[in-house]
Amino acid sequence: MNNESSDGWTRAAMVVGGVIRRDDTILLVHEHTLGGEGPDQWVLPGGRLERGELLDAAVKREVEEETGLTVISVGSLAFGSQHYAPGRDQPLLFLAFNVVVDPVSGDRFEPNDPDDLIIEARFVPIRDAIDLVLQAGVTPGSQSTSDFLRQDGNADPSIWLWDLNQSTDRPLSQVPIR
Repeated sequence: MNNESSDGWTRAAMVVGGVIRRDDTILLVHEHTLGGEGPDQWVLPGGRLERGELLDAAVKREVEEETGLTVISVGSLAFGSQHYAPGRDQPLLFLAFNVVVDPVSGDRFEPNDPDDLIIEARFVPIRDAIDLVLQAGVTPGSQSTSDFLRQDGNADPSIWLWDLNQSTDRPLSQVPIR
């Protein structure tokens, strides 16, 4: 593998997210984009790893900050995506993990976000979540998340790989993880 093709992995920012399901709903957060570079968006709760932080610790921290809920456990990989975020020149490697939170009643939650980007957090029916995730526009991140939400909840995890050298509306490949 030449340096140019591997560079997208070696200098990628690591971002994690949590997949929290309750019946036929999924927990999403409505957030302002970092730096105000784009429209507000609906995403899975998550964010960048802090220096030296392990994946499970980052998922727990981000979910708790963005939703105010207490994480009981971080489980298996749900899906991933390697892509560029809009307005960024550094690729992202996004890994979403299945998460179990303390039992909660209600659908809306109070974030405790130190970055003050989260507008709200709530459980959304999966059919509505797909539309919300794509509402701010189709990007590799929103497309990968909506493709994941369209799958059967018991599907094997996949990582969607987007060509880092061109803008397309479909991933280069979908790699199943078993």
